[in-house]
Amino acid sequence: MSTEPITDPLDATIRSIFNAHADRLRRGMGSRPGIDGFADGFEYVQSLLKPFHLDNRPPLVPNWKAELQPYFRDVYLSRLIASLYEWFLQEVRSHQHMITEEILASMEQYEESGDLEVVNKMLERVAEWWDAWGTYVPLFNPYLEGSAGYRRTCSIHLNQTLPPSFSRAFRELILSTLPSSDPESPPPDPARSQVIFTNLANIGLLSDHEHLMGTTLKEFTTNYVKENCAKVWDRQVWTEMKEWFTQTIQPWIEMAYTRTWMKTDAADSRAVVETVSVRYLWHMCEALAQLRISEIFDIIVDYPDSTPALNDLKECLFQTGTRRDLVDTLRASTKKRLLHPGADTKDILTQYVSTIRCLRVLDPLGSLLFSVADPIRQYLRERPDTIRTIVQHLIEPKSELIGEDNEEIKPLQDTSVLTDDYGDFTWMPEPADADAAFRSTRQTDIISTLVSIYDSKDIFVKELQILLGKRLLEIKDQNYDAEIRNLEILKLRFGDVALQVCDVMMKDITDSRRSDTQIHNLRSAQRAAEHAPNPLPIHTTIISRLFWPPVQRSSLVMPGQFQKMQEDYAKAFSVTKPDRKIRFMSNVGSVSLDLELSDRTLSLTDLTPLQAAIIELFSSKEVWTSDDIAKDLGGVDAPSVDKALEYWMDHGVLKSLGNKEYQLLEVAEERKQGASRPVRKAVEDSPGNMAEAEDQEAEQMRVYWQFIQGMLTNFGTLPTDRIHNMLKFSQTYNKTREQLAAFLEALKREGLVDFRDGTWRLVK
Repeated sequence: MSTEPITDPLDATIRSIFNAHADRLRRGMGSRPGIDGFADGFEYVQSLLKPFHLDNRPPLVPNWKAELQPYFRDVYLSRLIASLYEWFLQEVRSHQHMITEEILASMEQYEESGDLEVVNKMLERVAEWWDAWGTYVPLFNPYLEGSAGYRRTCSIHLNQTLPPSFSRAFRELILSTLPSSDPESPPPDPARSQVIFTNLANIGLLSDHEHLMGTTLKEFTTNYVKENCAKVWDRQVWTEMKEWFTQTIQPWIEMAYTRTWMKTDAADSRAVVETVSVRYLWHMCEALAQLRISEIFDIIVDYPDSTPALNDLKECLFQTGTRRDLVDTLRASTKKRLLHPGADTKDILTQYVSTIRCLRVLDPLGSLLFSVADPIRQYLRERPDTIRTIVQHLIEPKSELIGEDNEEIKPLQDTSVLTDDYGDFTWMPEPADADAAFRSTRQTDIISTLVSIYDSKDIFVKELQILLGKRLLEIKDQNYDAEIRNLEILKLRFGDVALQVCDVMMKDITDSRRSDTQIHNLRSAQRAAEHAPNPLPIHTTIISRLFWPPVQRSSLVMPGQFQKMQEDYAKAFSVTKPDRKIRFMSNVGSVSLDLELSDRTLSLTDLTPLQAAIIELFSSKEVWTSDDIAKDLGGVDAPSVDKALEYWMDHGVLKSLGNKEYQLLEVAEERKQGASRPVRKAVEDSPGNMAEAEDQEAEQMRVYWQFIQGMLTNFGTLPTDRIHNMLKFSQTYNKTREQLAAFLEALKREGLVDFRDGTWRLVK
């Protein structure tokens, strides 16, 4: 049995099927192209995507979206779309040198000329390159990130290509779209600004350089604030700045930042503009706050005229939270410009009071004042004339230091006592940035704050008695209304008990005025009955020795007619007050007299008793020596005599003959041409001043000198606080630290101790 082979028919069948499929692949099937057509289409798409020089741009395919979309779909279906896209991006990278050459040439031209239009045209040219090479890139978008990846590739290369000078050019471009601070300069052209932002946005530089654009805008607004608000304290400027920002900067932000997010919808764009506007308005507020903080010392000096500037600063501090900068700046400025030996104590106190008022405007709770005032208070506590200066202003009718304070007159308040007022509906919690030692207290008046510099008000009362005594003795018209009023005000502050001695002093003054009037009336009646003149041109102030502060004593004895006047006045006083006796302090007071010479008459006022006594001596003889004058006047010290003699020589009444001899000039001598002597003030340093408070305290503390001397001998050097603490071991020691410091200063003036590097030591 035979069988036929089946190999040949099977091979023929397989071969026919294979040929049919191969022919179908070559020819295509339906709308799908064959292998030959696909290869031709792929090459055609590559030729269209290949980068070219912008000056040799090929013609655009008519109706290119409809025409080329089938080719891209076939590539996608063939799973070659990613390979084609990667090939295109690689071609773009390899041809970037053409764009780079133009960029570098344009930037080199800008660096030479500084012309911003060169940069603007370069940006426009780069956008043209990108648009030309990316004409057909949107056809990739249905399948992958066509346009986004292409622009990202171009942007990366562009940022790598731009030279360092482009940052300066970008900044100047941005500034050219902002209005000039000079009001005479024309505003920027809106159309040009639109073109600049469009060009920057088209090539992605607006978003890539957003930080630089923000920094530029911040610097611009900061400079605008400095140029328009510096030293402008007579009006509030923050409202003006906000209006300018709304009218000028906010439209600019809308123009610039909406292009940064061009794909967002209108609602999102508005939200972006509002967010950015709030941020840069805060930056401008911070700039104004920093400006006012840098000027704060001068603002305080100019208070109250600078109150509008303080109100601006208050609002800016609330919004920006720069309170710590204010504290640090004010402390540094105060230490540098105020707390040094060259500053007068009155100026320091005036600035301190102004600081209190200004910081109360900024922070009614007082945390800022607590942080700033401590160095000032410590420095004032160390100055020896602080108490005297404060008290001088307390007794002045219209004090420049405290006269502007319109607060209600209240008793002195203890600033260290914390009181909880549960009925205070204006209570506010302490600020979060307050000093750890700060405790909110009820706001005190200026006087209480000044007195609280020291631990006790007793030293103020003693100084007050001394200065009140000086003022009462200096008044010549017997008008004490202002002093009476001031004393009543001080009694409201310090209390009646503390100022009982002052009441006695005022009573002595009123009694003196009454007694003086009674004595002169009695004297006039007696002389009228005797048909004699009334030569008693003397008026006195009679004080109680036990209640008035000690008066510096002098051995001056008034000569001649002055002594006769004193004796006559004493006799008249004994008639009106038989149980009392007066003792004249000849060194206290002033004299007015008419000096009749051979060729002239001089009318002089406000002479010291010593000056009047010396010229009285010359009425008995024409030549005197200074030693004889001092001896005849009761042993007055030689320097005081010499100073009084110089006064009369300045007025051409006396002449120095040498060897301490002086001659009366009945006839005035002619002075040489061009020669003149300065005429001295009649009352210079009257020897009859009240003893200073420090001197009184020093005398009372003499008993402790031996203790202090022993301490310094054993320990070598000691600070004031250590000496004070060691003296407290004595049961009889009840002085304050300030009183001890005053005593040590008195010892230093005597040459017994020395003060160096914050410690005291004995002078060897």
